[in-house]
Amino acid sequence: MPFAFREVGLSYLQYVSIASRTLRSVLKAEPKAAAIKRQDQIAKYAQWSAGKQGESKFVLPEEIPRV
Repeated sequence: MPFAFREVGLSYLQYVSIASRTLRSVLKAEPKAAAIKRQDQIAKYAQWSAGKQGESKFVLPEEIPRV
């Protein structure tokens, strides 16, 4: 049986994003505040050259694409 999110044209990441937003929206005040703090992600990357890692840089949450 195919997955329901595939039948409506969503990727798995889109499906999980919608489900998590929906869950956060129905939480009570205190757990909701904690969940909202965890939703933002910060990415860190480094350029590798000749087998050596360069300087690490943070990607701001505004620069991370949202689905």
